[in-house]
Amino acid sequence: MENPLRVALFGLGRAGQFHLQSIRTLPEIQLAHVVDVDAERAAKIGKEYGCPSSNDPRIPLRDPSIQAVIVATPIGAHYQQIMDALSSGKSVFTEKPLGNGLGEITECYAAARRANSTLFVGFNRRFDPSFADLVQQVRKGTIGTLQLLRITSRDSPLPSMEYIRTSHGIFYDCIVHDFDMLRNISGQDPVEVYAMGSNFVDGIRELKDLDNVLVSLKYASGMLASIDVNRFASYGYDQRIEAFGGQGMLQAENRSPRSTVLSHEAGILRPTIEHSFPTRYQEAYVAELKAFHRCVSVNEPLPILEEDVSASHILCDKAEQSYKEGRPIAI
Repeated sequence: MENPLRVALFGLGRAGQFHLQSIRTLPEIQLAHVVDVDAERAAKIGKEYGCPSSNDPRIPLRDPSIQAVIVATPIGAHYQQIMDALSSGKSVFTEKPLGNGLGEITECYAAARRANSTLFVGFNRRFDPSFADLVQQVRKGTIGTLQLLRITSRDSPLPSMEYIRTSHGIFYDCIVHDFDMLRNISGQDPVEVYAMGSNFVDGIRELKDLDNVLVSLKYASGMLASIDVNRFASYGYDQRIEAFGGQGMLQAENRSPRSTVLSHEAGILRPTIEHSFPTRYQEAYVAELKAFHRCVSVNEPLPILEEDVSASHILCDKAEQSYKEGRPIAI
């Protein structure tokens, strides 16, 4: 086996933790440094993985043996850490967003081109086995001409208000994933978007954000699409896609940790669905890190391009504008 890809992990919060789980399973990736604002937490993880730790991201960037960086820090830190890593000649895997606005997205990709380095944005749902199968079947024409797409995304558990406060809002934090999936499935961009929203969580209302959103989209082909998103589903992490075409329908349903079903005189009892995203997308997180490794090590083409990241951001802008102005917005 070739030498593993040596990576530094920036951020050991909820995103960093599932990347740690993925790295455990991937011999082709070696954790070479961990960084967190909590130096004690970083030291604990560093000791567990047998690697250096620090609370200063500049330290691993000066290490020539480190080839890549995984950015899993809070959203506000992404842009500068990505730019610094690229300037140091490192390849970068980053959680979304790249930055605050199209200008920073463009700057990041320009920096990656100048450095001849990989810049990989983690839209993890593309790597989920069920969603990927649905995309493949739509593209090969299994259900004929695509007429209607529906995506449901309901979070579990309710995120903390501390997280919501720094999330950049429900459109950029949550719905951006759904916009990316619509583009990935259909291969089309909409000509119009209309968004409605409301609040059922007092803390989110006080932060001037939304917790309940419905987005409808119109396409030049005649296809229609809808996205419904909620910050909290009491029954678990609800993630579904339905694609309807002239020759049939494809559905990617929720998953349960167990498949046993109890049938008796009181009715039929099924297990609850997955509780939250780390278990629902466990395979996806591993698959996207594998894809990042191939992009860096054998120059495999990036599965998510600058135009994909920019287009999803523009859709977020237009959807938020639609909600604020209470009218459909042309794209």
